Amino acid sequence: MLELKIILSDLKIQVKHKYDYMLRLCKDYIADFEKSDITAAADDNAVLKEKEMVPAAPIETCESLCIYRAIAEQLPQFDRFVFHGAAIEHGGNAYLFTAPSGTGKTTHINLWKKYLGNNVNIINGDKPIINVANNTKVYGTPWAGKEGYQRNVSAPLKAICILKQGKTNNITRLKSADALNHIMRQVYMPHNVQALSKTLALIGKIIENIPVYMLECDISEEAFRTSYEELTK
Repeated sequence: MLELKIILSDLKIQVKHKYDYMLRLCKDYIADFEKSDITAAADDNAVLKEKEMVPAAPIETCESLCIYRAIAEQLPQFDRFVFHGAAIEHGGNAYLFTAPSGTGKTTHINLWKKYLGNNVNIINGDKPIINVANNTKVYGTPWAGKEGYQRNVSAPLKAICILKQGKTNNITRLKSADALNHIMRQVYMPHNVQALSKTLALIGKIIENIPVYMLECDISEEAFRTSYEELTK
């Protein structure tokens, strides 16, 4: 068994793994420290189950996903959770775009890159960590989707935008109950009861303090302008 030390969301994490893929995946997050906050490893049975679910996935990729779940199970005790979405930084603030897989998160953040150029940085393209205690910050992680969009950076979260494909472009701020319904679907929910309860409490704080929007959009410049003008105002 190999060991790897990384820092995610300012937490010191010791990872036990079998495959060298973890070293390549986490190369931007490797650190050296004496005492860890979290220790994580992938259970062999969990890795095999992951492989059965996605037969085309390499076994080392399956291991890495199981390790991230093991980390995610422990994050709530540190006021953090894993969020399924694409996070970008602009003007010192983070903006999160989320939707079911295949809806167009990557397409939309690429519109921001297209029209704002170097004024936009992608924090993570798929599975960032949100730290609710620390000014509600969004952190990059190595787990970044098939495009691999990630940077080992963080920024305070200013808004969350839920994407919906449409023929027109319009954006609406959601009421708390509607926002909660959508956000809960995109947060990793731990199996441990205490961690689950803490996660729900953290989501509640997000809803209280961070505006959540629904964006119906296509893939035009108008789609970018619609989200940009509302989210950054």
